[in-house]
Amino acid sequence: MADNVGKFEQFVKFGTDAYGLERLLRLLQALVTILLFTPLTTITTVTSTLSLPTSLLPLLTPQTLTPLRKRLASLRQPLRFFRFLDSFAGAWSALSALQSATTATTATHDDEKKLNPATGSASGSGSGGSSNWARRAAGWADFGGRAFTGMYLLLESAVFVEAVLDVPGLRVWGSEEVVRGLVVDGQRFWFAGLVCGIVGAVVRLVSWAEGEKGGRGKVVRRLVADVMDLAVPGSVVGWVPLEPRTVGWLMVGSTVLTGMEVWERCGRDVAVAKMAVGDRR
Repeated sequence: MADNVGKFEQFVKFGTDAYGLERLLRLLQALVTILLFTPLTTITTVTSTLSLPTSLLPLLTPQTLTPLRKRLASLRQPLRFFRFLDSFAGAWSALSALQSATTATTATHDDEKKLNPATGSASGSGSGGSSNWARRAAGWADFGGRAFTGMYLLLESAVFVEAVLDVPGLRVWGSEEVVRGLVVDGQRFWFAGLVCGIVGAVVRLVSWAEGEKGGRGKVVRRLVADVMDLAVPGSVVGWVPLEPRTVGWLMVGSTVLTGMEVWERCGRDVAVAKMAVGDRR
């Protein structure tokens, strides 16, 4: 469906979509991070090799790039202000699905025992039991990932006044130490959410049925993006000792991969809108 969508229309949809705009700003932030921690001699060499204007060099100094990176991060936060509600809603849906699946499995086992008491107790074994276990494990990982991510986004929104508005005399929390503590705790929750997402993706891929191809590529893409993203909160809390420039490159990779999901969704939305207009005609 999205093949018939013009790239310009798709880009317009992507650029005006909250998720798409946030991904664009994140990509710029990652590129600025790379430039910030690249030695100036290297930047000068690249500039001369590519015959770029030398007037760009004063713009690539820490005095310019440091506040620019902070401004880009601040621009992204309003786009995620209430996104913790979406994460918590997803966690609740995942938990409800797990409870429904457990109830259905228990009822099925009880019926099998009534029909055949000799074999009913072994109904959970074999490939069916393994498949059920994989679904439950992936479901719990999905719940954990959404819940932990929701906590991260909630703590991020909690320091919005200090981190984004930054108005003298206007504060929600008592001191900078409290704000920094909330930010670091939020990064820990984000790290935990990414780990849950990785575990869930690995379980799904390991238990993938032969001949079942739909969606596997998207699971792999999300898995790779989550692994790359571990470097961002991990470097903040000290669990992933990487250089900032390396973190910036990993951030670029994860942003492109997750941005592809939004790009494809925007293409589908434009295609559906075109079909609706065509039907009305």
